[in-house]
Amino acid sequence: EGLKLLRESLKKVQISSSTAKDASHVFVVFGASGDLARKKIYPTLWALYRDSLMPKGTQIFGYARSKMTVSQLREKCVGTVKAKEGEEDLLEQFWATNHYVAGSYDTQRDFELLNQEMAAVEKGQANRLFYLALPPSVFKPVTSMLKAACMSPTGWTRVIVEKPFGKDSASSADLSDHLQKLFKE
Repeated sequence: EGLKLLRESLKKVQISSSTAKDASHVFVVFGASGDLARKKIYPTLWALYRDSLMPKGTQIFGYARSKMTVSQLREKCVGTVKAKEGEEDLLEQFWATNHYVAGSYDTQRDFELLNQEMAAVEKGQANRLFYLALPPSVFKPVTSMLKAACMSPTGWTRVIVEKPFGKDSASSADLSDHLQKLFKE
């Protein structure tokens, strides 16, 4: 029911004149080797791709500390990212849009390497969306590194922070203050 509602609402979205129709889009999943990514994020990305609700040509990057390949990531997701009969070729195309970068969450050089990998697949206006499927303890270093090394030079950059947003109201306020210093809402 929820996915049906999401599909219908996304189909109604119009690309504004300020968004280039030939812009490239990159979706980065931080924490790509974790349970949340395997159980929720990648199945959702597959559903959006399968139903043509992502901009054409969107590239998906997984980023985590674990050293692995896209093939190994795909194997981890075999129980949650599934093709129905007749969708097998589409699932192959989905996995072909995926990339994986291993790195730490607090080393700028690793984020610079991620930036280079993203830039290698981008064309024209490049829009980047970063999804932090991470524990709150690394939100601050990761967002600081994103600001320092991974902002789109030609398009928009968006950061989605997965809840819990801190462990109490004080840590939530601290994280909010940190993010406001780095990004415009």
